[in-house]
Amino acid sequence: MKVKRLLAAPFLIAAVSLILSAQTERALRRIVFARGATEARATAYLRGIRDNAWFVLRLGAGQHVRVQIDAPGSTRGVLIWPSGKQDGGPGGVIYDGGVDETGDYKISVGESLMGEAWRGRFSVIVEALPRGQSSFDPSDYEKYVGKYPNELFKSVPAVKTGLRQLLAINYQAFTDRMQVETPIEKDGDTIVMRGCMAHLCTIDEAILVIDLNDGAQYVALKFAGKFRPIFAVDKSRVPESMRRAMRATP
Repeated sequence: MKVKRLLAAPFLIAAVSLILSAQTERALRRIVFARGATEARATAYLRGIRDNAWFVLRLGAGQHVRVQIDAPGSTRGVLIWPSGKQDGGPGGVIYDGGVDETGDYKISVGESLMGEAWRGRFSVIVEALPRGQSSFDPSDYEKYVGKYPNELFKSVPAVKTGLRQLLAINYQAFTDRMQVETPIEKDGDTIVMRGCMAHLCTIDEAILVIDLNDGAQYVALKFAGKFRPIFAVDKSRVPESMRRAMRATP
């Protein structure tokens, strides 16, 4: 009888491990970026020192990633590569650097053993920039004020990458309407770019506004003398400079 119990023990341990692993996988919360966005967030709840919350997101080799934990108590987080290697530390910012693998990355968040016990809701904020671009720096954009948009597009390729994601099938309509450009202007905390199709200014135009606080892009396209709805990841945050630019266009 003892032999049977001893033989059964490894199988029981293995079964429990598989169950726990499956529960963890089912509990994964996927972080999804809206079209054109470089920042996304997700929330979860920690129930104590033994609890962990898991997230998963898709990243590409060469991207720059910043992972921050915003919580009412002390936390510790880990970013896990598709291959299994990992990096992390105490919250808030647990990772700020490049990634060299393409695939699903996991984020594990738990309470820190070094702080006081707590329970409650927290947020994970992830910034994932296009390949070759580091964290947003407004000076990279402001130095092009007074120059033409094409110079900015060539020197900061992330601008075009963001436009392709934001505009999708309308990207070609945007480029068509930037054949004749005007110099970049600064309006408050934004820079404003505008252009039109050759021989069709005031009829077929494009306006691009970039928020210098976070790099968010806003686009307005005019077809046959009328503006279409503004393209934006968050239309509730359209800057007033965009509306001024649209009103200034005949």
